Amino acid sequence: MAISAAQASLAVRYASLHEACNSPRSYALLAETVRVFRLLRLAAGSAFGAPGGGTARVTFDPGWDPIAHQEQVLGPLVRVIEEAASDAPWALIGATAIRLQGVEAHSPNLEFITTEPALIALGEMLGIPSDWGQGRHLAANRLHFMRHDVPVFVFGDPIFHGSYESLSPRDVPSLWDARVRVEVNGTGVMCTPLEWELILAVCLGAQARIQALRTRMLEAGYDTRLVVRLLREGRVEQATEEAVWAVLEEHEGGL
Repeated sequence: MAISAAQASLAVRYASLHEACNSPRSYALLAETVRVFRLLRLAAGSAFGAPGGGTARVTFDPGWDPIAHQEQVLGPLVRVIEEAASDAPWALIGATAIRLQGVEAHSPNLEFITTEPALIALGEMLGIPSDWGQGRHLAANRLHFMRHDVPVFVFGDPIFHGSYESLSPRDVPSLWDARVRVEVNGTGVMCTPLEWELILAVCLGAQARIQALRTRMLEAGYDTRLVVRLLREGRVEQATEEAVWAVLEEHEGGL
């Protein structure tokens, strides 16, 4: 099958970076490899081996559906997380979680939150050590691995940092009580509710996410009482609370 010049260029660049990663590597090199890896997936609907391991494999398949592939990975992965977590709470978060609830959002990643003991148990089951990571918006012990070419991140008791305040899911009981169960290929996936995802997006200043959530919540409705509880238990600043309600103020159909 013929491929475009842009796809061919990306493929050559990825193969070059992938080979270089088999030699002593730097963080910058790995970051560039992952960036090109994702660009090539978006451009061509391709499947690869994980950067830094094995031989680069590129498949230009016009029938390949990245969302369907991600959901095929999600079900078995959830069963592993459930076993590791036992009675501890866990949830799928982020773009994939809200997409499963009807929001226009897409990401190649699967992202979960759980407790730190559950994270450690999962790492032991998978033979993967957890490590501490702190970025611009998130601090947590985490696991990061590839599952059939899908990047997976699991965070233990994370703290999300906005410009003016922080949110700790562990300290918000209503969040865990309000998780939404979505059936994906016969597996029940527990997702954080859209009300929480909106509050988090406002705290982080994620404007594109805010607008996507707003559109869906105005169409489908939302639980005003849950929003109140999440804001109260999250102990957000008055300005953040007002910003959340401002996003929803045009809607009259809250529950």
